[in-house]
Amino acid sequence: LHLLAACGRGVPRGADPPPEEPPGAQDQPGDGSGPGPAEPPSAVPEWLAYLTLEEKLGQLFWVGLPGTELTDEIRQLLAEGKVGGVVLFGRQGSDPEILRRLTAELQAAAAARDRATPGLVIAVDHEGGLVQRFGPPFTQWPPAMALGATRSVEYAEAMGRAMARELSAVGVNMNLAPVADVNNNPANPVIGTRSFGEEPELVARMAAALAAGLQAEGVSAAAKHFPGHGDTAVDSHLDLPVIPHGRERLDRVELVPFRAAVGAGIDAVMVAHVAFPAVAGDGRPASLSPDVVAGLLKEELGFGGVALTDALDGMAAITDYYGVNEGLVLAVEAGADALLVTESFGRQQALFEGLLQAVREGRIPEGRIRDAAGRVLALKEKRGLLPPLPGAAGARAAGAGAGGSGRIGAAAHPAPADAVGAPAHQALADRIGADALTLVRNAHLPLGLTPDQQVLVIGPAYARRLDGAGGVVTALGAGIQALHGNTVEVVLDGSPDPADVARARALAEGAAVVVYAVRDGHEAPAHRVLIAELIAAGKPVIVVGLGMPFELTAVPEIETYIAAYGFRDASLKGIGPLLFGRAPARGRLPVAIPGLYPVGHGLELP
Repeated sequence: LHLLAACGRGVPRGADPPPEEPPGAQDQPGDGSGPGPAEPPSAVPEWLAYLTLEEKLGQLFWVGLPGTELTDEIRQLLAEGKVGGVVLFGRQGSDPEILRRLTAELQAAAAARDRATPGLVIAVDHEGGLVQRFGPPFTQWPPAMALGATRSVEYAEAMGRAMARELSAVGVNMNLAPVADVNNNPANPVIGTRSFGEEPELVARMAAALAAGLQAEGVSAAAKHFPGHGDTAVDSHLDLPVIPHGRERLDRVELVPFRAAVGAGIDAVMVAHVAFPAVAGDGRPASLSPDVVAGLLKEELGFGGVALTDALDGMAAITDYYGVNEGLVLAVEAGADALLVTESFGRQQALFEGLLQAVREGRIPEGRIRDAAGRVLALKEKRGLLPPLPGAAGARAAGAGAGGSGRIGAAAHPAPADAVGAPAHQALADRIGADALTLVRNAHLPLGLTPDQQVLVIGPAYARRLDGAGGVVTALGAGIQALHGNTVEVVLDGSPDPADVARARALAEGAAVVVYAVRDGHEAPAHRVLIAELIAAGKPVIVVGLGMPFELTAVPEIETYIAAYGFRDASLKGIGPLLFGRAPARGRLPVAIPGLYPVGHGLELP
């Protein structure tokens, strides 16, 4: 694993960065073998002198789109230099050509001014598993917890590289990943399998490796959700979570992965809407606290990159307690360098003007805007998003830089057909998914069945459906049927009702073995009832957990349990070979199963 050099030292809150040493100009990446070729001088000081106050503030303002077309509001903001980045979501779809056209149009619109303009950061949440905005044909990756179950930093870095190639192929230059949260609260409703696990050191290694892979291929990584969202029982989309622990515990657990990410040179850190009274005694969310952003992240951890907020206009932890306008101002005062305003369609211009007014009235010092803009510009310079300024050495030619083709920072990357869903990427995803499979409890494997004995698979409702498959519905059923032809799969959509339970029980009566795949079945009483009914049928029941591996805590009678951690094809394909002893069980639990099995537990097949 080749870690990146540190991004740079922190800048005191509210202070202008020294003009001779702009943010990001320090500690340039190298190979660690000694002095390399001299780096060209940074253009950031010239850009900071060139940009107007409004344009500098625009570098902090990152917006979202309602669809695949630029709205009049977005076009106006871009024409006025008031946007520094754009965040894409599932509403932009997954068609590589449409995405490439959209990102090119965004870059071209940003550059179609009579003034030189930095290119846009174009970001997306592409973690793998539950949170992956782009569906097929993009490779569908296992979740971070599956990577944690493999314990392989090589897999993590390779996955980061492959992700970056696919994202850069459609003009995306930042991945809002990895999740660096330590998921040590089994009741966490929002992180779960998005985390690599509950051991701080494991999360640190895996997060740093995935970030290194992304950035090695030219895509910025953003570790989230600083200083940690893993030990919460509240979703910050719905309310304000509070982490009650003292500073010693934060240093020992939550901060470990973020220190590693900062030390490895990560480009960005996303700050959470979570309250940490031990750091910010006033009870504010971390994202709005100077003690957390300017103090802990930038000064104490020495982070010299871009501090992002989580979305400020779509999460109740901000909207219900502060409102979007006040949240924006408080976030900048706290030390945020980029403000995510991704849901306020029709209000983005007004929100920008309100923020600008706070600067002009003196509530936000202009030095704070200069510092934040300098950090964003340093990231853009690193990622090839700063065209030469007029009159500077090598001044940009007509149609070059951020204009014309819109290919700024992406010209060397492959076309969508070459990278998106590449066979090598899918093969990597499949290997990770198979090696993550954790045999937690075993009374029945490997299966030894005669051809006349039937396997009943009750497949996951949320998995991808196969077209025209004989007797099976998902990749789980197909993988089992490939090894045992007498396999039938049914899917119970949603939470099973009494009729579903009765139907499944009747089908189980005629089967030799039942394989039941369920995501977070411990949280739903109906799934617990169904599992108990299947066991009562007297047939071997193999439960496959497709989320947090906690079904055993709800139904301790389960005799054979496999943790797969994800429901995408890559997490399902390897289950059949494991059931029949054609592949080993390599995974180890990255989280403890409360009261039953510790971290690191995992059986081998007899």
